[in-house]
Amino acid sequence: MQKTNKLSAVPDLRLTVAVFIAAASLAALVGCGGDSSSPVTPPTPTPTATPAPTPTPTTLTCSPTPPPLYGIAVTLRDASGYRKIIGARPIVANYGGYCGKVGFDPNQGFCDTRQEGDPARAACDALAVGRSGDTGRYGPTWYYEGGPCAQTGDTPGCENHPTDQFLAYAKGGGEFAACAAPSITIDPEGNRCGVIQLQ
Repeated sequence: MQKTNKLSAVPDLRLTVAVFIAAASLAALVGCGGDSSSPVTPPTPTPTATPAPTPTPTTLTCSPTPPPLYGIAVTLRDASGYRKIIGARPIVANYGGYCGKVGFDPNQGFCDTRQEGDPARAACDALAVGRSGDTGRYGPTWYYEGGPCAQTGDTPGCENHPTDQFLAYAKGGGEFAACAAPSITIDPEGNRCGVIQLQ
């Protein structure tokens, strides 16, 4: 009877491990897009946070409400540098004794929407001019030499104020205008826009 070596019947453990590792590596390569005919799907980009716009009130409380707009007074607020600050103030016609009701002379032909310092003034001014056509905020649409305000760097022009649509930055000289929205009713003798000429 021939005696067999029991050790020779057992496969070499090192060879088994090596074969297993090679097979796993090959499977990983095939699963990771080794096949050039399969489409490559780019990773989904992480969304970038965008700054929230300046909140605009949904309801404006102003009683009595302003009558038709007579015009917009545009004034120089700060002339301390090349970039000046200009401001717009709506002027309304004195319909139905409105001016007297809000603290002005009842006999004058037109007046501000409210007295300076009145807590309702911001809302009343907003109702008097509507929303800007370029920013969507309550306040006039600003223009420079007939064109809309835009970021112009150091060249002459105008820029919208970042937080108050009733203010704008004027750079250089020329004609700057503030205009009410097209939906606003204008007094027959009034004007939708107010203008200031700067040197």
